[in-house]
Amino acid sequence: MMMSDGKSHPPHITDTLPTIKKIKEEHRMNKQPKPDSKKYTDLISEIQKGQIKIPKFQRDFVWSIEKTAKLLDSILKGYPIGTFILWETNERLNDIKNIGNLVLPPVPDDIKVQYVLDGQQRITSLYAAFLGASIQKEGEKKITNYSSIYVDLEGDIDNNDEQIIVSEMPETKNISLKDLLNSKYSDLRENFSNDDIDKIQEYKETFTSYDFSTVVLRKEDIDSAIEVFTRINTGGQTLTLFEIMSAKTYDEEQNFDMQDRFQKLLKELENSSKYNTISSTVILNVLGLILSKNKECKRKVVLQLNKQRIIDVWDDVISALKDSIDYFRSVYRIPVSALLPYDALLVPFSYFFYHQKENPKGNQIKYLEEFFWRLSLSYRYSSSTESKLAQDIKRIDQILNGERPNYDDIKVSLNTPKDLIDTGFSAGSSYCKAVLCLLAYYEPKDFQNNGKVILDNSWLKMANSRNYHHFFPKSYLKKRGISNENSIVNITLVGADLNKRKIRAKAPSIYIQDFMDENDGLQKSIKSHLINSIDDFGIHSDDYAVFLDKRSTAIFNALRNRIDLKNDDLNVDTELKKLIIRDEDEKLEMKSTLRYDLREGKVNKKLEYVIAKTISAFLNSEGGVLIIGVDDSKNVLGLDKDIDTLSKKDIDGFELHLRNIIKKHLGSSFEKYLKVTFPSIDEMTICKIQVLQSGKPVFATHEGKDSFYVRIGNSSIPKNREEQSEYIKLHWK
Repeated sequence: MMMSDGKSHPPHITDTLPTIKKIKEEHRMNKQPKPDSKKYTDLISEIQKGQIKIPKFQRDFVWSIEKTAKLLDSILKGYPIGTFILWETNERLNDIKNIGNLVLPPVPDDIKVQYVLDGQQRITSLYAAFLGASIQKEGEKKITNYSSIYVDLEGDIDNNDEQIIVSEMPETKNISLKDLLNSKYSDLRENFSNDDIDKIQEYKETFTSYDFSTVVLRKEDIDSAIEVFTRINTGGQTLTLFEIMSAKTYDEEQNFDMQDRFQKLLKELENSSKYNTISSTVILNVLGLILSKNKECKRKVVLQLNKQRIIDVWDDVISALKDSIDYFRSVYRIPVSALLPYDALLVPFSYFFYHQKENPKGNQIKYLEEFFWRLSLSYRYSSSTESKLAQDIKRIDQILNGERPNYDDIKVSLNTPKDLIDTGFSAGSSYCKAVLCLLAYYEPKDFQNNGKVILDNSWLKMANSRNYHHFFPKSYLKKRGISNENSIVNITLVGADLNKRKIRAKAPSIYIQDFMDENDGLQKSIKSHLINSIDDFGIHSDDYAVFLDKRSTAIFNALRNRIDLKNDDLNVDTELKKLIIRDEDEKLEMKSTLRYDLREGKVNKKLEYVIAKTISAFLNSEGGVLIIGVDDSKNVLGLDKDIDTLSKKDIDGFELHLRNIIKKHLGSSFEKYLKVTFPSIDEMTICKIQVLQSGKPVFATHEGKDSFYVRIGNSSIPKNREEQSEYIKLHWK
């Protein structure tokens, strides 16, 4: 810079500030997304080439045919239809693979793809209309034909109140939009006048030359794209945390799709354990607590989890979740997820099983039980769930170390039996669900036939469910002016049709007497509902006050024992219980009896051969377990019916007869592959036969005929000579 003294001096620092500011401003402007435009044909072409995609976290991504027609009418009249916001990136998200049954092309390799962040419904509707596609939306029977969009050639385009593009064929001169956009001049001459053709060409030019406003976001990171999507959709749909994490963790090369894997898990749980109502949040919470540095699962923590670490631990986390479900079903005997006070309870237990692969042992069993019931009876996860989970994981860490946690900060709402009497029943209340979990633990039996009450997720969601029975019927109490009819203490779990068919509004003294007349085992069945005595619980006298007092005390004591580490019921063989609740498969079979026919009420020798052939099938396959004394509905029947038919009427007599059956039908050389035990469960003895794989083929002999059985699925299947020969060659090489 030349100064007044004629000498050159370096510029003063203040002189450079405008220049620096200008450079920064230009840099900032360059980073901003710039408005652009696309023609209709370019838009369609790029979709057809796989260059424009819709990320899978978009929902309801195609409009109805009526709304699509209005959109196209706006374009024809030159109205603005909003801006399409696209995210251009080298990343690959999980994208929509089809619009209904219209398959979209895959993304080509080595190109940048543009994902639609805003405007997906307009784009997909335009695409469907251009192709005239027939689309059946997922979960719907109706097929929408987008070729049934018409252009009214006699309509007045200058009349804003008149719609030119319509979703039903007008009575006036018309052409389908698909034909208008795709036909050639020569195709039109047969059906249209020159004036009509001129108008068609004019309308076609209007569509093809229309500039669709676009803004392209070119920041590469997915977090920016999700942030943009979330902000522009504040008035509409909001992405769930699971949808965001599914998008962030999607990996084509590693075949990882979190959303798809979760749906498959729910399907598996529906078929295997009836725990298919759990939320995706459960898995995200477990991932956060396991992977985050400070063992937290708040939203911001989960969003920062490393993608590769999530993929790496996914299978182990799902395995831990399944172990938790098995533990709830077998040890706490909670048969369906709808009974859980909170599905968040699965989170700390999944954390436990993630860090300890084997079942709880020693004091861990009682400490976990105390943990479950204290949290269930304290409304623990009714608010601030993530923060409380982080606190409770510290307790699980203590249990993992064999230490009993402290619960001074958690108030259990269970001081006296009256607390239970004063609690009104609500199917959605976590406290009521905790009491229902206790009732389910005792595996309530049907008043009519002593069978196990079958509980179902779909029935348990509502307070008027067929599974919930007011022992003193509500209408019976109301007619007599007796209040508090909806106390949780008055609720029992019964079969779905028992209320409707048998009980209705009858007094307990009447309907219980009816059941006693047809069910010799009712006294025992009624105990499974924590009603310890028909005589002492005010049932014969229809005394509701006595009933509430006696039953509330029974429920209160059972709950307090679990909280105070005094519950002795946990000594049941956990592995055996898991076997019983499991569905039969290639390695598990359950039989009600050894030889007593429950339908005929007498000995049936054919049943003995069924036992022998099942054992032979296990021997010829990979081994397995045969349990005698449990029926198909998982009811524990015990062995008494069989034992009463034997000359030596005890367990030793049963085992002797069993081994004689095996010798008779299989021979005496396979004893070494069998281990016979007689565990007790629900105060009844059953027979468990552990079968190892045989070292040679085993044939079952019956009425002079030898048969060769193998396990296929949950059945023992005979093989013919050719199949048998091939099987033996492969199985005993």
